[in-house]
Amino acid sequence: MKNILIIGCGLLGSSLLRRISKKKIAKKIFIYEKSKSNIAKIKRLKLPGTIVKSLKEGTSNSDLIIFCTPMSEYKNIILKINKFIPSKTLITEIGSSKIETSKIINKFLKKGIHWIQSHPIAGSEVSGPEHGKENMFTDRWCIIIKEKNIKKNNINILTKFWKKNWSKSSCDER
Repeated sequence: MKNILIIGCGLLGSSLLRRISKKKIAKKIFIYEKSKSNIAKIKRLKLPGTIVKSLKEGTSNSDLIIFCTPMSEYKNIILKINKFIPSKTLITEIGSSKIETSKIINKFLKKGIHWIQSHPIAGSEVSGPEHGKENMFTDRWCIIIKEKNIKKNNINILTKFWKKNWSKSSCDER
């Protein structure tokens, strides 16, 4: 994968960022974070990746986009990226509420864009980029939701992505 955009860089997003960088899975990692406090923490921690100021900048240059935000932000973000997302881009997210996510995707995401839901089973009682860990997902499951009209090739790309990140983890297609 050439470029990855992580939208939301709190606990899980920063853990993912650390691991993608360590495993050299992408040539460039872009970070879109709207919290000024989190941006300051990312800079202070010297986390890898390039912070982008706009979703347009990160989206138009990425092969994979990963939503690491609360689900309540999905609609807003989708409406913003619809204008400039390339059709070849694959989108996934790490949330746990798949029924609601499906409704949002089906209603608001521009047609022809590839979104595959995933749910790495991990987390912590704390939040924020300062609590992220490179091995947050090691020995954890990652569930990939295979819905109709999803190309097998895209499922394979996403499965390989998760397996490269967490070589000890298992990916399970549902």
